[in-house]
Amino acid sequence: MQNYVITLGLLVALCSSASSQVKPWLPWFGSDSCENGVCSSIFPTFNEEDDSPTFHNCEEDDDDGTCLGPVTATPPADDSRNEEEAVSKIKDFEKEAVEKAVGVLKALGFNPEEEYNPGQQRGGRLFAGGMLMQAAIDKALAVLRLFGYNTGAQINTIPQPEPAVFQVQQSALLGDTLPAVIVSPTDAKGTNLPNYEPCRGGEGLCTSAQECKNIGGVAGKSIGKCGNCVGCSVCCQFVTGCQGITDKMITHFQSPGYPRTDRSNEACSLTLNVRDEVCQVRLDFIDFEMAAPQDGSCSGVDNFEIINTAQPGGVFGPGQSKLCGLNKGQHVYMPVKPGNILIMRATTSGVRNIPLARLDGTNRGLSGDTAFRWNARVTQIPCEAPGARGGRSGADGKAARRIPSHYRKLLAPDGCRQYFQESRGRLQSYNFDGKSEVLLNQNYAICVKRPARSCGMTLKALGFSLPASVGCLPGNVATETLDDVEDISPICTVCCTSTAEDGPGVNYLGVGGYSDGASVMTPIGQNYAVNQDRYFFCGSKLGVTNLIVTRTKGPLLLRVRTAGKYWEEWSCPAGGCLGFLMNYDVDTGTC
Repeated sequence: MQNYVITLGLLVALCSSASSQVKPWLPWFGSDSCENGVCSSIFPTFNEEDDSPTFHNCEEDDDDGTCLGPVTATPPADDSRNEEEAVSKIKDFEKEAVEKAVGVLKALGFNPEEEYNPGQQRGGRLFAGGMLMQAAIDKALAVLRLFGYNTGAQINTIPQPEPAVFQVQQSALLGDTLPAVIVSPTDAKGTNLPNYEPCRGGEGLCTSAQECKNIGGVAGKSIGKCGNCVGCSVCCQFVTGCQGITDKMITHFQSPGYPRTDRSNEACSLTLNVRDEVCQVRLDFIDFEMAAPQDGSCSGVDNFEIINTAQPGGVFGPGQSKLCGLNKGQHVYMPVKPGNILIMRATTSGVRNIPLARLDGTNRGLSGDTAFRWNARVTQIPCEAPGARGGRSGADGKAARRIPSHYRKLLAPDGCRQYFQESRGRLQSYNFDGKSEVLLNQNYAICVKRPARSCGMTLKALGFSLPASVGCLPGNVATETLDDVEDISPICTVCCTSTAEDGPGVNYLGVGGYSDGASVMTPIGQNYAVNQDRYFFCGSKLGVTNLIVTRTKGPLLLRVRTAGKYWEEWSCPAGGCLGFLMNYDVDTGTC
């Protein structure tokens, strides 16, 4: 189909070029009309002052006086229109016409060495476009024969540069209503690629309507119009279900029957082949409802596992690559390498209850009882332009193209498992719902984009509950003092970091504290009091007041860490070790 539309554009360009180049020079090669011994030119001459045409030998004068009656044919005296220039123009026209005719044949895959009978329709790839394509070949061959190229060997000797301009009629051929897109092939290496340019805020990819319907095992659904790449007409959302394989830049991985819920006992997976220019993959959970973790683990319940060959030790921490519970609206960033594979695998049974879902039918908008569902958008994020490596990702491997702005904006700093780009928003631990326990073996960073002239951020906990030793459980202290029974001397320990065998292990939210929000008067006015200079936070509160003001000139990030063994009941605040939910606000200006 792409060659077909290119051919139409080339034929249009050939016809328009022929018309534009021949018409100005017709007066020099017309024959004179003679009657009763008086000869007159049947072509116009041009006024020297304004270069306007004057037509001769008209049957009757018109009102504006352009028809002046018979005149004797005389060549103009203007040196710019001499015979040598006319011959040069003819040769230029012949060269361009021949080159464009060869371009048409090459675009259609025509082989000059094969026997071809004009007008005879044949099967195969060459004539798959039908009679219109065959007519285009016949016309192109007729142009070549006009200038003496009659054999395949002669045609093969014609140099063929890139055509000047062709028109992609992307909508008329596919039944859409988009206007035609004019593309310059000399700049084609820098244009947007189909199946690469994001659309609708990253919900889909720009492509042709035909490819959106037939893409080899991955269902395509048109979600709008899109004409900002060569041959594109629709914004296509590529969706795959169980046991799918894809290398698309943006793919939706959905549970069976989504958006309906399911209770099947099965293993459902998506294998992503990482493209050559990609360095990160972002996973967005548009929907995620599974059973809650048990004893801090998802292994014994319905779970969603991520297997990343670039993170053999675990995605979220040592040996931790599984999610369960409620994770709607959450996202995950993962580093990848060219040629890697990334596997997302859901193991389900539909036996255990979904968190917060009620058995009386009032399920607060969730799927209800034991049914599960998920819808994950998988986005490959390039760190270099497609084609820079000359591999399959560049389509032609000839030159690097630009990285679309959507991907550039998504790119997260190295080491971030989550990345928030808004200056104000909400952060929460995975599977936080106010009732389910936080997961074991987590060790990852949450990053917030740092705008210009920022000096830190303010965090306000709406829910906070992490394991801690007895002395640190209130959350409002930074250290605890323990008695050494043998030496009868106190031991000072930093809260949230104890590795004692009988303790809860290392569990904390790490962020550089500065103040708890209290204010003091200073020589330059009112400012925050420096009264919460600590990094590790655990227990039942986020510091003294559930509020942290940070001051830093470096990256804005938080570190999440949980122990590798399940903690004792006494290590958790009342209600359990549930994780955290908090609002953040980046502080800008003079701080």
